Amino acid sequence: MKKPNLRDIVDPPCWRLSPPRDFCEFLRELPSFIPGNSTLCLEGGNASDLEVYLLARPGIYENETDQGFFKLRPKTFYMPLTEDNLRGLADLCERHAEPEVANSLSVYWNNQVILSWHDLPSDPLYISDDLNESVLRKASNSLGCGSLTYAATESEL
Repeated sequence: MKKPNLRDIVDPPCWRLSPPRDFCEFLRELPSFIPGNSTLCLEGGNASDLEVYLLARPGIYENETDQGFFKLRPKTFYMPLTEDNLRGLADLCERHAEPEVANSLSVYWNNQVILSWHDLPSDPLYISDDLNESVLRKASNSLGCGSLTYAATESEL
């Protein structure tokens, strides 16, 4: 099914997490702090082996691989967020620089975005305040993120 018109960015109030030290480790750790039955969205990558992997694991939303005549649109892939899927994706990512994997990453749960990371690997991640703070702090420490701060308003982002 086509992705409904959902937000792509987590809005405040939310958590702001500085980028993790290692993108591949982040992928492996994701199931520890994201609810089950979530969908991972990767946009903008260009590695052919990753595309094959992602196409073999379709999510609930339809992958968007038509880049248009001038190839200006980024490819977008949706994959069920499971430990096995993320472990395999992380193993493939070890061979690529982050921009070859994706320019942005989002996680959807119950038809809402709960994690958004645009312009990775350097920009911060924004995570829904519906997620448990102590679980997020544990993941933040494990991933070597510099900080996890709460942003109640847009001006605090």
